[in-house]
Amino acid sequence: MNFWDGLTRSARAGLLAGVLAIGLGLAFAAWWVFRTDYQVLFSDLKPQDAQAMTAELERLKIPYRLGDSGSAILVDKATVHATRIKLMGKELPLHGAVGLELFNNTDFGMTEFAQKINYQRALQGELTRTIQSLSEVREVRVLLALPEQGLFKQASSKAKASVTLMMRQGQELRPEQITGVQRLVAAAVPGLSIQDVTIVDGRGVALTRTDAGGGEGELNAARLDIKRDTEAYLSRKVGAILDRAFGAGQALASVDVTLNMDQIRTTTEDVLPAPSRNGLQSTGVVVREREVLRDGGGAGEARGIEAGLLRAGSSQRDVEYATGRRVEQVVSQPGSIRRIQVVAVVRTVLDLAQEEQLRRLIAAAVGASFERGDTVVVQTLAAPSSKTHGESAGTASSEAESAVPNVDGAGQGAVKDSSTSGDVESVRWLFALVLVIGCAAWVARAWTQRKKDTSSASRSRELTEAERAAALRRIREWLGESDSSGMKRPDPAPGANS
Repeated sequence: MNFWDGLTRSARAGLLAGVLAIGLGLAFAAWWVFRTDYQVLFSDLKPQDAQAMTAELERLKIPYRLGDSGSAILVDKATVHATRIKLMGKELPLHGAVGLELFNNTDFGMTEFAQKINYQRALQGELTRTIQSLSEVREVRVLLALPEQGLFKQASSKAKASVTLMMRQGQELRPEQITGVQRLVAAAVPGLSIQDVTIVDGRGVALTRTDAGGGEGELNAARLDIKRDTEAYLSRKVGAILDRAFGAGQALASVDVTLNMDQIRTTTEDVLPAPSRNGLQSTGVVVREREVLRDGGGAGEARGIEAGLLRAGSSQRDVEYATGRRVEQVVSQPGSIRRIQVVAVVRTVLDLAQEEQLRRLIAAAVGASFERGDTVVVQTLAAPSSKTHGESAGTASSEAESAVPNVDGAGQGAVKDSSTSGDVESVRWLFALVLVIGCAAWVARAWTQRKKDTSSASRSRELTEAERAAALRRIREWLGESDSSGMKRPDPAPGANS
């Protein structure tokens, strides 16, 4: 108290503030040291999965927190890995479906119908978990329609399956992935074919197409896809050959394929003949043979062949055959190639031998058969020179041949050559005409200029003595005529007598 009384008012306030600060610092340090550092145990959970996990954590007395609007579960950082392993070993019904763990605790009093339903649920759950392991898939729903089977009842319908896929934001499945999901489901369900697996996305759009039973529109779309894929495959093969032969971008190829989409089933039934016996032609396999001999008196009895030959009378022989049968069924699947048409355009000038060689090479690459009616057309963009087609042909005959186009495209280059030569000749004649007109204009201008120069020179030259005397005489005569007419005679110009 003496110490407190000896302090001033400001010292007392500072002492109280220091004690309070020390206390608050010690409390914050204790909270920082002993606080629980929570880390994400599972994230991006659906509500049903989060409910199953939190219920198991509460049963195990493990503290947890919910984050990210309830889609994430957080636990202590020191126990996050151990807790995750414990939950994975509990076989929880994650992703909204149960798997084969449904049969871990089997009730022996369960009816056969309940067992079938549980098996269907377990199969759907296992397929759901497998498909959801794809990185592009966010949620999956699998439904199986299994036919009912009994001891004395045969299933009248086929197994079918439907798969609904909810994709992640901006993710899509490739066509080969969709086919892989179909094959996965068909391989997991007994008696299920790939065509009976339907896959739709979250908007209800079908991602698979069936060849049968899907409507005329889907059937035509599937046929168009097969045709497009076949043409693209053959075009790539021809394009690779042309690029290697002429260089990249120097040739183009287009392939049109006509497919036979009819499914033909042929049944052949033959009879298997038995081998000939004693030189007699028989049919089938002998099962029983009987021969009856009668003597001439009418009393008949069964005897051997040797006894029948010694006695005179009639004989009766009965043979029973087991006819063999062979049935052969041949099913022709749709999609076989009926006809192939290939068009190749190259920029390099080719002669007839080279065009024929290239045509045979392309036909071998795509599997074209000229006997079947397949067509391979090779066309060059550049006009061939006259030496390529031969110099022996005359000018008139070559022009006549170039004027008539060929049906298979071989004469189009000649037609182009003829039109090009005609244009060149027209340009030449026009240039000659302009040159002649220019020369004529230059000559006319030079002649006019010369004439002007001649007249000006003639005017500017000096008069001779005779010309000067003739001029003076004319002037005097003019002056004399003026005096006689009463007109005043003008004074002669100074120097007129000179």
